[in-house]
Amino acid sequence: MLLNAMNAMPNGGTVDIFAEQTDSHVLVRVTDTGAGISQEDLDKIFDPFFTKAPLGKGTGLGLSICNSIVDQHGGSISVESQSGKGSTFTVKLPRSL
Repeated sequence: MLLNAMNAMPNGGTVDIFAEQTDSHVLVRVTDTGAGISQEDLDKIFDPFFTKAPLGKGTGLGLSICNSIVDQHGGSISVESQSGKGSTFTVKLPRSL
């Protein structure tokens, strides 16, 4: 997710990472000030091999692998994004007690 955030800001920008825990979950948010994700692409970003990166710059597997790992741990990933205004990815994982 961090690599995607950095790639979305080729002319610089900001990436913020925020973490918190509740009684039952750990939440991690990654927010960037990059290009954002178009509404038509939002439902595809976790699909294997989906990429908007230039040829040779990405495989389209990063977010798919992240989603799979989080899912295997009983968690979820969600995204909020607007073209031209950046993105926020939220990872929610169950807390070990």
